[in-house]
Amino acid sequence: MSTLTAHLVVAVVEDDISVRKALGRLLHAAGFEPALFESAEAYLATLPASLCVILDVKLPGMSGLELQQRLCASNTGPPIIVMTANHEVGVRERAQHNGCAAFFWKPVDSKALIAAVVALAEHRAEMP
Repeated sequence: MSTLTAHLVVAVVEDDISVRKALGRLLHAAGFEPALFESAEAYLATLPASLCVILDVKLPGMSGLELQQRLCASNTGPPIIVMTANHEVGVRERAQHNGCAAFFWKPVDSKALIAAVVALAEHRAEMP
């Protein structure tokens, strides 16, 4: 475990339990502390202090993009990494317009995802 990543919480909002658990294991193996949520509403009920939020677009109830927009509107939310299997026109552009830190199509390349999270941790470490 790197001292850079030690005790840094990464929230994961993903409705597919197998993907959610796999992301939790991946983040834990990389030295992060995963906080796993099955819906946007479950995440909002807790609002954990976290390095970032890894967010699926298609969720039951409030969509991932709606949650992203809500968090970005507050200007106090953590950076957001968006992932989706939804190849509808404009999904990527909407996520980027809302200010996502990174965007991934599913299936997500685990090395690229961890690299994006580590980059956010490094950026955070450089901040005064």
